[in-house]
Amino acid sequence: MDSILSGIKSALSGLFGKAGDNRVVGIDIGTSSIKVVELKKEGGRVILDTYGALALGQYNPEGHIGQVTNLNVETLVKALTDVLKETNITSTNIVLGIPSISCIIFILQLPEEIEEKSLPIVIPNEAKKFIPVPIEDVSLDWYVLPRREDSGSEARVLSESGNAATMSVLVVATLNETLTKYTDVLQKTGLPMDSLEIEVFSHIRSVMARELYPVLIVDIGASKTKLTIVEHGIVETFRLVSRGSQDMTLAISRSLEVSFEQAENLKKENGLLPPPEYPHLAEPIKIQLAEIFQETNATILAYEKRYNKNIGKVIFTGGGAMTRGLLDYAKQSFATELAIADPFAKVESPVFLAGVLKNTGPEFSVALGLALKKIQ
Repeated sequence: MDSILSGIKSALSGLFGKAGDNRVVGIDIGTSSIKVVELKKEGGRVILDTYGALALGQYNPEGHIGQVTNLNVETLVKALTDVLKETNITSTNIVLGIPSISCIIFILQLPEEIEEKSLPIVIPNEAKKFIPVPIEDVSLDWYVLPRREDSGSEARVLSESGNAATMSVLVVATLNETLTKYTDVLQKTGLPMDSLEIEVFSHIRSVMARELYPVLIVDIGASKTKLTIVEHGIVETFRLVSRGSQDMTLAISRSLEVSFEQAENLKKENGLLPPPEYPHLAEPIKIQLAEIFQETNATILAYEKRYNKNIGKVIFTGGGAMTRGLLDYAKQSFATELAIADPFAKVESPVFLAGVLKNTGPEFSVALGLALKKIQ
């Protein structure tokens, strides 16, 4: 199996990773849906071949589209098989995303004189301070970050170590339970288990464009919102907010006294631009977004105060980023450049799909980033 941090290594080196065959499939199994993207390479061009999404709520006896699920392996296997069949994907050259909510991501500062051969002993001992579960319950992966003056890494190291010479090591601890579950899904679906990647690194690959300043990626998922501050491909800060797009649907359902299914449809079709028959539709959505934006601004303030740097851009992605009117509403809370992720802009696609892909892109940013991992 590839290192789960191989994606960030390729991002730092400016490559997409090792070349596979000419078709690659990215699979993003979220809490409310499965997204798949298949890319192909022709004459040095990366082309979108097909993509699709399948709601997981329908696999619960009383579930609805948009609901957060916690399905067992057998049910996920059926759902994954169904979406691959519906999208006519047959390639087994796949990359599977591991949810960031099952990981702890942090940077260790270690004495520079430590030899590389000693890291497998030193890092687990130091990592225990950051991990709230027994160390034997997680799998550790790490990457020694290059010290580059233009990236701010050297300034960060010196400021946090009292001017002592240290090395920065990006560490990811992933729950073994999650790794076992996802590898079981692949095995029982008849797919290889050779390439996994944590979704935060797929986001970096699919939504960023080599910005020369710190960028905050706000991934509004179904159950949670993930906040990731990235500079020069390096994850500087990662934080979870316990609110997501399902909370918006539930708030609409309670406020307007409609079913979850109807509330989900209203959210998707109208968002913050209410129709005449539901003039107060935007209010419950705004309340949920205000909570997310408050946590986001607190994360920005903490980072800027700690490193004396400004966040140059905020990129919204995930299914919740598709909420109509989101960007205009966000402008009231943020004083920096704002953008909605457009991951499909990274690949070639039919012109007539441009509008659709731009609108649905945020939902597929992880799946697309996963597929890009294996395209040279």
